[in-house]
Amino acid sequence: MSEMRIHFRHLMLYEFRKGSSVTIATKNICAVYGENALSSRTCRKWLQRFRVGNFCLEDEERSERPP
Repeated sequence: MSEMRIHFRHLMLYEFRKGSSVTIATKNICAVYGENALSSRTCRKWLQRFRVGNFCLEDEERSERPP
């Protein structure tokens, strides 16, 4: 996994712990790393994972490519 991806996941976890909404978290991260650094869709996915108690920053295993 790229170092930047894990770095952004740490930033999203930080924003989650602060209680930031998806919109605010995305804006805060993009304000530092650039307008297109993080999509709100990606941020929403990770904040949802954190809300259910999954704080693992690694990708979940996926099955093989669909036929």
